[in-house]
Amino acid sequence: DACGNVSTCTQIINIVDTTPPVLTCAPDITIECDDSTDPSNTGISTATDNCDPTPEVTFEDNVEPGDCPQEMTIFRTWTATDSCGNGTNCIQVITVVDTTAPVIACPADITIECDEDPDPVLTGSATATDNCDLAPNITFEDAVEPGSCPQEMVITRTWSAEDACGNVSTCTQIITIDDSTPPVITCPADITIECDEIADPGLTGVATATDNCDLEVEVTYEDVVVAGSCPNDSTITRTWTATDDCGNESTCVQVI
Repeated sequence: DACGNVSTCTQIINIVDTTPPVLTCAPDITIECDDSTDPSNTGISTATDNCDPTPEVTFEDNVEPGDCPQEMTIFRTWTATDSCGNGTNCIQVITVVDTTAPVIACPADITIECDEDPDPVLTGSATATDNCDLAPNITFEDAVEPGSCPQEMVITRTWSAEDACGNVSTCTQIITIDDSTPPVITCPADITIECDEIADPGLTGVATATDNCDLEVEVTYEDVVVAGSCPNDSTITRTWTATDDCGNESTCVQVI
């Protein structure tokens, strides 16, 4: 008071922090299965606080499988915590999909003989790589078109590569089956007969032939007759020809 008498009292002011940070969640996102799920790629949540200038932001993932092995849904729970332990959270949904088909490479087109096997072991197999599936399934299907003769044909082989999520890519290989090999012909031996004997093949011998593809080779002959030193002598040059169904020919000569 004016005479200097003093009395005191005490007021206690408690300063508290009970307000959690304001958290802004990273937006939901859909990514491919070979994309990174790191926040640097999928987005980072941010937070502000009324008192703490740098609230701590962390996350925890809960993963649910998708419809196929390479797909999944990540529920990323973000949490912002200030230095007084006040926290708030939000959930970001990251959908991981596989929509990319494998990259397929077909074996080269090839021409083989009609007695060769068109099995992929001999004609080549397709290969494939995928962005997520380490072992895409490779299959093939053949469409056969007849060629210009019975032993020839064209096989259109469609190769397919399918990943575990059902994405498919295809390529086409053309396999031409050709018959360019003539039959192997064997002539009957040269023979000398009397002038009153018949020079029919039933008596003088018949050529035989085998073919790599045609089981019934056509065998024909043509004679060239040269007169001998007297009216009843002659020399027959008999040319035998074996022809397969594709027109390949081989010949041999028998002298009678």
